[in-house]
Amino acid sequence: VVAGVDVTDAQAVARLAERLEGKSIDLLINNAGIFLHEALGSIDYQSLQQQFLVNAEAPLRVTEALLGNLASGAKIAFITSRMGSIADNSSGGYYGYRMSKAALNAAAVSLARDLKPRGIAVAILHPGYVQTAMVNFGGDISADVAAQRLNQRIDGLTLENSGSFWHSNGDLLPW
Repeated sequence: VVAGVDVTDAQAVARLAERLEGKSIDLLINNAGIFLHEALGSIDYQSLQQQFLVNAEAPLRVTEALLGNLASGAKIAFITSRMGSIADNSSGGYYGYRMSKAALNAAAVSLARDLKPRGIAVAILHPGYVQTAMVNFGGDISADVAAQRLNQRIDGLTLENSGSFWHSNGDLLPW
């Protein structure tokens, strides 16, 4: 485990790749994320860009930097959000978060297609409504339950279901 890596810093990610050079990775979990509120009419575009950087660009950067460590049979998991689903958006708002998670989902699907010939499967996972600071601890499941469910989804990941969008409870989510 390597801690304290700023995944938004290209040089920090390059140093991470150097530190892990020659080490095999069976499972890469991209779990960095940021949620900032925006209101229509007063959107802070710098905060919107920051969400894109953390939520969409950084996971792709980390994955690309560590591709050489992933052999056939490896798995990559992207922790995303159903808020990145266009079909599931019934409430609007949260522009930067929704847009950045939709971008992450699109990148993860592309990676699933590109890495399938190498035998690497990609999971796109919504953890659920988790009791975290992001939602003022108002979620309906604990972080431990979410982690257990996510682990089950990763265990069930194969090349056949690679690139699918899953809720941690096992439901297939719409795009």
